[in-house]
Amino acid sequence: MTTYYKFPITFLFFLIFTLQSILAQDIKKEIKALKDTAQLKEGGDKVLALKDVGMRFRSVNMDSARYYMDMAFRQAEIMDDDHFRARIWVAYGVLSQDEGRPKEALDFHLKAKPILENSKDYYVLGSLYTNISNAYEALSEFDKAVDFQLKALENFKAGNDSLWIAGSYLNLGNRFKLIEEPDLSLEYYLKAMEMYKVMGNQYMLISSYNSAASAYIVKKEYDTAFEYAKKAFDGFGSMGARLDQAYPVTNMALASWGLENFEEAERYYIQAISLQEERGERLALYFLRNDLANVLLKQGKKIKAEELALTTYQEAEQIDFIPAIDVLSKTLSLIYEEKPDFEKAYVYHQKHKEARDSLYFAEKASEMFNLKEKYESEQKENEILRQQNALVEGELVLKNRNSMLMGSGALLAILLIVGFLIFREQKVKAKNFARETALEKAMAEARAQENLKEQRLRIARDLHDNIGSQLTYLTSITDSAKRGIDRGEVFLMEKLTQMKQFSLVTISELRDTIWAMNKDEISLEDIKERTQQLAATVHEATDDKINVKVEGNPDHKVLNAFVGMNLFRIIQESVNNAVKHSGSDQIQVRFVYVDEKVQIEIEDFGKGFDTSKESTGNGLHIMRNRAKKAGIYFNQESLIGKGTKVTLQVKT
Repeated sequence: MTTYYKFPITFLFFLIFTLQSILAQDIKKEIKALKDTAQLKEGGDKVLALKDVGMRFRSVNMDSARYYMDMAFRQAEIMDDDHFRARIWVAYGVLSQDEGRPKEALDFHLKAKPILENSKDYYVLGSLYTNISNAYEALSEFDKAVDFQLKALENFKAGNDSLWIAGSYLNLGNRFKLIEEPDLSLEYYLKAMEMYKVMGNQYMLISSYNSAASAYIVKKEYDTAFEYAKKAFDGFGSMGARLDQAYPVTNMALASWGLENFEEAERYYIQAISLQEERGERLALYFLRNDLANVLLKQGKKIKAEELALTTYQEAEQIDFIPAIDVLSKTLSLIYEEKPDFEKAYVYHQKHKEARDSLYFAEKASEMFNLKEKYESEQKENEILRQQNALVEGELVLKNRNSMLMGSGALLAILLIVGFLIFREQKVKAKNFARETALEKAMAEARAQENLKEQRLRIARDLHDNIGSQLTYLTSITDSAKRGIDRGEVFLMEKLTQMKQFSLVTISELRDTIWAMNKDEISLEDIKERTQQLAATVHEATDDKINVKVEGNPDHKVLNAFVGMNLFRIIQESVNNAVKHSGSDQIQVRFVYVDEKVQIEIEDFGKGFDTSKESTGNGLHIMRNRAKKAGIYFNQESLIGKGTKVTLQVKT
């Protein structure tokens, strides 16, 4: 099975159900009751009643949902009331999220945020923060998603709102599922499930069944996952929530896939796609079609798998939806390897590597855990401050009493007491100084631990991005050679040559990674020396047909290891691009200083290219992404017939 479920495929289902109190009754009857209620309301109550009708229609018909939401907004406009406008903006955001437009949803929510934060209503604020969290998760900004979900949970707890507290548990379960912490995810889901049982909230209980199913899928307990998903599917069906059945049927498909019941999985995926097309959840459809392509490939239906994956990939590329491009490029690489068409397989493997480089899932996961620790630490710090305030108040009372006694005493007594107070104040200052010193020491240790975490994360990402992908493709070539062993000596020699090339690249990148791992800082001299080694490699590989000249004398200034490693990688990629594409026999790498910044220029004198038709291909996209993450200025210029020049700048 694929492992893209770090990014949400069914997240919209889990995150948007708790926008209103859901009664355990037939949905059509509930909608009728809500419509009857709305007719009796006036003013702001009518706005909210119409909103509730629109929100309830989401499970039945999205056109009707928007119709009633528009009615609610018109009523708010008639009242000319910003608070009620903001309430409807939030609801519009939920509809946009349902239809796969999280950026639009976030814009609606942030527009409402400054207005609703003045309401001091725990329910309203908790709902707002939950929806902002949902939008950030859909945009892969998991740190912000967790931050706002914790804010939502604080408000719901302050308001003692059990329904929404349970909903927050569901959402937090989803966040931990995204970073592949299924045990922690399941723990939150089961908390929510127990709360819904106690409340007798049948609709949300059914929702939590499906959430639990998703956690069991990550744990690879597929029989249990299918059982929970089937309970959710049947439950939604009995309530008339037909469109909501898209989510449990997706989990039924995943569980069937895990159990290698591929024909059943295909049938369930087709059903889920049909329901999501009716709902209009565009983002979920990319992942469902990718899964279906994989299931078709498992059954040997290569042509159908290729057509489906290629069409979906092109749609994802049109909107630059990186998570979908990531999983679909990987699927297409597998499909072309099976056909076999190794040239296309390699192209899509590189596209997959590029998408991986853009996502930085490991960093996002680390940020989520840091936020959780920050949240828990803040709670403890608030309690400590409360206790300290109580002590200070007690001390003030004592001082007032002492002042009254001193006023009735003699001058000598006053002087003695003043002297005592001065001594006491000095003692308190000494204690405070000792406390501050201990705190600074603890903070320094915490920063050291954080630096160690960042170092480990950097090493892990570099090994994954630069070496893991090469080894993966090397394994693919090996498997291909095994399957084609009877195709003759020419075929095997081709495979062995490919294996050698990828092995050499892997060894080179491993050396670079070890070089960076052993350093807390990387000097400009180190980078120049590595660039000279790269130049020697190019000379040898091209039989001295291409000369790479390294100029300039960087001083002893140093960069942190992350910036230094990324700077060298960009230089390396720029030189490689010039060797492959420029047709020039001369390449210059110059280290110069401009306005207290080191500037590196990589220039060839070859054929150049038309920048107006520039394609954001693998190498260029990765270089720009590395530069952005490391705070390096990056610019590329090219003239046809004159050559290409890459300019980098970094503060020292």
